[in-house]
Amino acid sequence: MSGSVVQAGIVHGGVHVHAGAGRPSVPAQLPASRPYFTDRVRELGVLVRLSDSVRDAAAPRVMVISGVGGVGKTSVALAWLHRVADAFPDGQLYADLRGFSAGSPAAPGEFLGRFLRALGTPPEAVPAGTDEQAAQYRTLTAGRKLIIMLDDAASAAQVRPLLPGRGPSMVVVTSRRRLPALAVDGAAFLPLDPLDEDGAVQLLDRMLGSGRTEAEPQAVRSLATLCGRLPLALCTSAARLATRGHWRIERLVGELADERNRLAGFGEEDLSVQAVFDVTYRDLPPSAARLYRLLSVHPNGRFALPAVTALEGGDPVRDLDVLVDVNLVDASPDGTFSFHDLAHVHARTVAERNEPAEGNEQDGERARAFHRLMEHYLRMAVAADRTIIPDRWHLGREYDRPPIVPFSGTVEAIGWMEGALPTLRDMIGEAHRRGLHRETWEMCEALWGVVVVRKHYAAWVETHETGLASATALGDPLAVARMLESLASARLNLGEFAEAERLSREALVLERAARHADGEASALERLGVAQLAQGRVAPAIETFTEALDVSGGATVDPGRGVAMMTRRLGEALLRAGRPAEAAGRLRAARDFFAGRGDDYNLARTLTALADALIADGEDAAASAALDDARDAAARVDARHSLATVHAARARLAERRNDPAAERDHLERAAAIYDELGSHQARAIRDRLLELGGT
Repeated sequence: MSGSVVQAGIVHGGVHVHAGAGRPSVPAQLPASRPYFTDRVRELGVLVRLSDSVRDAAAPRVMVISGVGGVGKTSVALAWLHRVADAFPDGQLYADLRGFSAGSPAAPGEFLGRFLRALGTPPEAVPAGTDEQAAQYRTLTAGRKLIIMLDDAASAAQVRPLLPGRGPSMVVVTSRRRLPALAVDGAAFLPLDPLDEDGAVQLLDRMLGSGRTEAEPQAVRSLATLCGRLPLALCTSAARLATRGHWRIERLVGELADERNRLAGFGEEDLSVQAVFDVTYRDLPPSAARLYRLLSVHPNGRFALPAVTALEGGDPVRDLDVLVDVNLVDASPDGTFSFHDLAHVHARTVAERNEPAEGNEQDGERARAFHRLMEHYLRMAVAADRTIIPDRWHLGREYDRPPIVPFSGTVEAIGWMEGALPTLRDMIGEAHRRGLHRETWEMCEALWGVVVVRKHYAAWVETHETGLASATALGDPLAVARMLESLASARLNLGEFAEAERLSREALVLERAARHADGEASALERLGVAQLAQGRVAPAIETFTEALDVSGGATVDPGRGVAMMTRRLGEALLRAGRPAEAAGRLRAARDFFAGRGDDYNLARTLTALADALIADGEDAAASAALDDARDAAARVDARHSLATVHAARARLAERRNDPAAERDHLERAAAIYDELGSHQARAIRDRLLELGGT
C-alpha cells in the first residue's frame, strides 16, 4: 500500500482519511569540507558552542559569517557544520545565493521550491507564489532539527524567506556584508579575518609539503604576506607551485611583488587576490588561458563538461585540468565545475582586456563562444521537452533536428530540466541582452514541459516576458504569438483571467493574419478558457466551436487538437445547462485519450463527463466514470485531478442527500487543493461551512 491505511474489525461512525504532505525526506545537501582547511580554532569553538545551544531551542538560530572575498567563510562554515551534523538528524539544506557572482543574485523563490521538494513535498504540490512557498516551507520545517546553509548572500531580504519555522534548526549565512538587519531575526555574527601568519604558513606547508617550505622559510612568510593571508589567494598560489616542483618559492614571491606594485590602486584585500589571479593567469599555456577567458561568458559560473566542450569548440579536457590544477576552477565530485565568484569576475576582466574592440558583441571570440553555448543548452532543452510532451507542435528550428541526447523517459528529462532551470533562465536573459533574439524565444518554447508539469510560475512568466521582447525585436509575428499564448496559459494557472484573455486575443490576431491553424486553435482554446472562467458561457461555447473547426485543419496531430477542443466544448455546454449534449462531446474525447494512453487528459475528461451525467440524473454511470477518473489520475499521480474527482463525488453525494459522504469528499478535496495552493479550495471551504464543517 502507498498512502494512508485503516484496518479495523468493527467501525462505529465515519472513518475520514485525508491527504497529507507525505513522509518527510532527509536531505543531505551540504558540499564536502575543503581538503586543506587549516587553523580557525577560536572561530570553530564559538560556532560549536552556538550549535550546541540550539538542540533544545524553541526557535531556530541564525549565524552570519562575514568577511572579504576569499577569506574562507564557506570553508569555515562547512568544517563546522560537518562536525555537528549528527546533532541535526532531519538533514541539511544548501543554497548558493550567488550574491557576489558575476551574474545576478539568486531570487529566494529559486530555492524555496527546491527545499520543499527536498523535504518530501511532491513537485505538483509546490505552490506558485513565493509567499505561499515560504509559508509552506516554514510549516514543513517547524519542529525539525535541520541545518540550513545559505552561502554568499547579498542582503537580509534575500535570506529572510529561507528562514525555517520554529524549532531547533541551525541557519548559517555567509556574506561579504555583515547583514545587521538579520539581528531582528535573532542572528549572531562572526566577522572572519584573514589567517594569522602562523595559520597562513601552516596552510602552505600542508599544500606544498614541509620539505619544500622548510627549505625557504623566509619566502614562505613573504608569500603569505603578499597573499594578504587570504586562504583563496594562498591556495591558488600553492596550487600553482605544486604543479611546478622545480620552481623555488622565491620565484613566485618576486612575481607577486611586481604585480602588486602594478596594481597599487586596488584596496588591500582586492589587491592580494587580483595579483595572485593575474600572475597565475599570465603563466597559463595559451590554450588554457583562452578557455579561462571563454568560460567567463557562462552566466552563473557553474558548468558541466558538455557545456565547456560546446563553448570551447573542441576538446577542453586537458585545458580544464590545467585550470583545476592551479585552483582557478573547482571540480566537484558530481563531475561539474565552477568558478569561485572572484575568479569569475577576474576571468571576465581579462577577457575584456583581451578583446577591447568587442563593444557591440556582434563579433569577437567571446561572442561566438556564447552563441555556441546557447545552442548547446537549447538543443539539450529541446531534447528534454520533446521527451516530456512528445506530441506538441513547435515553431523552433531545433525540433526538426535529431535530439542531441536521448533521455530515457519523462522522469529523467524533467530532472535535467529542473536542475538546469537556473542556468537556462540566466542564458535567456544574457542571450536577449546580446541580441540573440531567435535563440531567446526558442529557448522559452523549449521550457514548456517543465514549467507546466512542475508549475514553476515565476520562471515561466519571467522567461517568457523576455522571450516576448525578443520575438518582438525580431519582428516575427508567429514567435510573438507563441510567447503570448504561453504567457496566457501562465496567467490562467495563476487565476488572472482578464489578463489571460487580453494576451489570447493579441495572439489570435497574429495567428489569423499568418493563416497558422495550429496557433489559431491554441489561441482560441486559451481565450475560451478565460471566458468560461469569467462566467461568459455563451461566448466560450462559440470560441470552442470555432477552435474545433480550426483544429481539423491543423498541420500537427489534428486528431489530438480536435479531441482537446471537443472536451473544452463539452465543459462549456455543461456550464450552459445542456448536459446531454455535453456528455456526447465528452464521450468522444474520452475515447480518443483512452486510445492514446493520455491518462492526464483522460482523468480530466472523465470527471467532466461524470458531472454531465450527474446533471442528467445518471448517477450510476457518473459513479463509474469517477472510478475510472480516479484510476487514471492515480496512474500519473495527478493530485489536482484527484481533488477534482473528490469534488465531483461530493456533488453526487449531495444529489443523493448524503451529507456525511458529501462532507467526507469535500474535506479530501479541500486538503489536496490547500496542499497545492489552488484557488478552488475557497469554494470547497464555503460549502463545508454551509454543511456545518470547519
